[in-house]
Amino acid sequence: MKPSKIYTFAIAAGSVYQLDVIGDYFKILSADGALDIKAEWGELKGLIAGQGLEETPFSRLTITDASGASNNVRLYIGDEKFIDGLAGSVSVSQAVVPRTSAFANLQKTVTNASGQLLAANAARQYLLIQNKDTAGNLFVGFGAGAATVANGVRIIPGGALELVGVCTTQAIQCIGDIASNANVVAVEG
Repeated sequence: MKPSKIYTFAIAAGSVYQLDVIGDYFKILSADGALDIKAEWGELKGLIAGQGLEETPFSRLTITDASGASNNVRLYIGDEKFIDGLAGSVSVSQAVVPRTSAFANLQKTVTNASGQLLAANAARQYLLIQNKDTAGNLFVGFGAGAATVANGVRIIPGGALELVGVCTTQAIQCIGDIASNANVVAVEG
């Protein structure tokens, strides 16, 4: 692996910057505007941040501002396996405490008329609604309004809806597309 380095420099509007460095890969990490880059292999015009060239050896790069304005540039030269700008270390200043909760498993029956599946629960941090029926769809609505086939989140037969991370504390309404579906399980915690 060849040594890698990041070069930071400014080019005045329409000016040229000569970089005498040997490499076979470069990438523009950041630039205020477009650049033209010339080497032994030829010239690339109008390059912007994120663009570069790999497996094309060079011993010098001539970099010209193509934006017509002052251009601050960060250019990486080195190995193509480089991951943009990742360097340094990570420290955890506070231990992450696993979250736990008591869960309530509830068997529910959903009909073809909208009804409340679960009451509002300000402590709810997790929600799972499973449709264990083999034929009927469920349509879930959130809040006080009625759930409808048109506005509800559809849970297909055998499917489930799970809310993790961000979970509603509102009442949950549900309607089905069959007369009575007693194969619904709701889990909240």
